[in-house]
Amino acid sequence: MHFKSLEFSINKDLLNVSLYNIFCFEIPLDEIRKIDKNFRLKNINEIIFSKNTNKNSNKRFMFLIEKYMPNLKNKITQNKSIYIHENSSIPLFGLKFIGIIDKGSDMIEVKPLTSCNMNCIFCSVGEGISSKKEVDFIVEEEYIVNELAKLIDYKKKKGNTIPISIWINPHGEPLLYSRILDLIKDISKLPLVKDVHIITSGVLLNKEITDELAKIKKVKLNISISSFDSEKAAQLMGTKTYNLANVLNNVKYASEKGIETIITPVYLHGVNDKDIEQLIEFCKNNQLKISIQKFCCNMFGRNPVKEEEWDSFMAKLKTWEKKYNISLIGEGEIRSTPELPLMFKKGDIVQAEITSYGRFFKDKIAVAKGRSILIPNCRKEKGMVKIKITSSVNGMYMGSV
Repeated sequence: MHFKSLEFSINKDLLNVSLYNIFCFEIPLDEIRKIDKNFRLKNINEIIFSKNTNKNSNKRFMFLIEKYMPNLKNKITQNKSIYIHENSSIPLFGLKFIGIIDKGSDMIEVKPLTSCNMNCIFCSVGEGISSKKEVDFIVEEEYIVNELAKLIDYKKKKGNTIPISIWINPHGEPLLYSRILDLIKDISKLPLVKDVHIITSGVLLNKEITDELAKIKKVKLNISISSFDSEKAAQLMGTKTYNLANVLNNVKYASEKGIETIITPVYLHGVNDKDIEQLIEFCKNNQLKISIQKFCCNMFGRNPVKEEEWDSFMAKLKTWEKKYNISLIGEGEIRSTPELPLMFKKGDIVQAEITSYGRFFKDKIAVAKGRSILIPNCRKEKGMVKIKITSSVNGMYMGSV
């Protein structure tokens, strides 16, 4: 049996199963030996049963995978983790933190996992090494592509001919998703997709990954660097392991390979003003684009400084534009495309089935009409529940019981 997303190793009396590299669970070897006492591993993602083994050995092994998958955990956070796949009864539409988000424009967000190896002090969703979130999620690559294809096909049938940009923008680091190259390749082949943006810290980039990305052609890298000083950069990224020099080398190599690379610093007023100017000079000297992000306070994020007013932020950008003779204020137009119909409106009373925890054990995900609904502070663990929809915006739903 060969697997694209699973890797195996043996540790004493257990078969360690790694899912998408950073998620894992264990199966007792005794249970596998009941299928075939002479089973063996070939490479890291193949398990081989003897020819004379019961013909149902594959099914029996998949039963063990399903049996122990609920013990899945994140290797980085040690959080309980949930694998969303086509048979998991969790739709990819409806949630802010995982799946697919379509706001009726030519930009669609794809969120294949929750997890980050950094710990940015300005993270708007509080993700990373010290995250207080209790549950992580990982989505099957094929499930994402199939559902995204259906969404694009829906837009086409509604008369849309506008090219679509796909933004791989998870609550975390997209390069932790071990099948990221498969995901990008498969998405880039979908009709109407003009480009695929990856929002990343750049830490996990290397020459091998970059060489593969360069072959896809439609890829654009958006790399978050918020200081040109190595110590301050590490401080802003929230971990001493952050290596600015390595990230800058990755940036230069990606640019050399012909990948459009955009530096996306987060501007923290009074904290990294000089650093932003140094980054502007670096980008100008290396023919790189720069898109400066305004820090915004978020009740679920980390808020190290007071949020600057938009007028003040825009005035600062105009000052830097004049000083460095560079364009910093985007002029791109976001174009409207047909949006999936809203299944619920605020105030609706809905019967839904609880299928999973949310990011916290006290929160639940319920499903109705093919959409996921987040229910904060829901004591019920499973079964049907009556929900009042409290928020219905751009196909993302929240409810209360």
